[in-house]
Amino acid sequence: MRRIFLLLLLLISAALAASKFSVGILITGEIGGNAIYELVQKGALGMASDEIEIKIVEGGYNQSKWESMLVSLAALGKYDLLMTFTEGMPASVMRVAQMFPNQKFALLDGIIEEPLPNTYSAAFRDSEMTFLAGIFAGLVTSSDLPGANEENVVGLIAGDTYPAMTNIMRPYFELGVVTVNPSAKVLFGVVGSWSDPSRGRELAAKQFDAGADIILSIAGGSGVGVIEEASVRGRYVITVDSNLIPLNPKVILASFLKHIDRLVSETIAKAKAGELLFGSSERVGIAEGMIDYTHDDPYFLSNVPTEIRAELAKWFEVLKDSEAPSPKNE
Repeated sequence: MRRIFLLLLLLISAALAASKFSVGILITGEIGGNAIYELVQKGALGMASDEIEIKIVEGGYNQSKWESMLVSLAALGKYDLLMTFTEGMPASVMRVAQMFPNQKFALLDGIIEEPLPNTYSAAFRDSEMTFLAGIFAGLVTSSDLPGANEENVVGLIAGDTYPAMTNIMRPYFELGVVTVNPSAKVLFGVVGSWSDPSRGRELAAKQFDAGADIILSIAGGSGVGVIEEASVRGRYVITVDSNLIPLNPKVILASFLKHIDRLVSETIAKAKAGELLFGSSERVGIAEGMIDYTHDDPYFLSNVPTEIRAELAKWFEVLKDSEAPSPKNE
């Protein structure tokens, strides 16, 4: 009798395991030290339950391996949904989705322009995030803050060159700056790596030497060097993706946020409910609650003058109801 009971228990457990909605997540990089992927992990693991199983695989920084790793996950045939990230992955997702037409794929923080019936993608409106960052930088450099100078110069340091940086982030940052400060000059530098703080610091030093008093860092781990150099110089940094102000409140005045944790959890929930629109792509931003800034951070409230906070809040509300203006070179 006891053997029969144990056998029934095993069968029930196996049935329950088989009925779970299984999500495989390929991280195109590593989680530790990467703000965006720490948020991805938070959003994904927050969905784990008796009904949803989450498996996270870190792909490392060798981009040539990411597609083969996605193929390996799809070949297992065990996942109801495979999820991966970044603008470097649309072509790979398309190829793998064609190889496995019965497998569902979700690409987040990247867009598939011509989606297949088994793919879904959602990208952030980076134009909104960087336009707001430009507004903020343009206001800070012309302010009476102790770290601001009279040069009217701001900087942007990127981890690498890629379409979103070239076509969206840089031009919209520049547009934001000149919208509130028409005579301001914007410097631009590329580290060539997302994990080289020394090179990041070197580029920051060059921009500060050239008159910049605030730099927008979109450089991943390389941005650590930007923050270090700004700290030595008594200058300022803007960061993106998650709130990094507590790391150095006197240097990091604001962070402009992508709520990718929310996007991950909502995507999983919709897929589980059969409500995710495969065969489609979309962009999300302020109006959807996916892009924000550190408006309620206590250091932001105490270190940023009231008039700058008010002007930034005004533009945030403008973008909530309408698109960011287009750069002239678009």
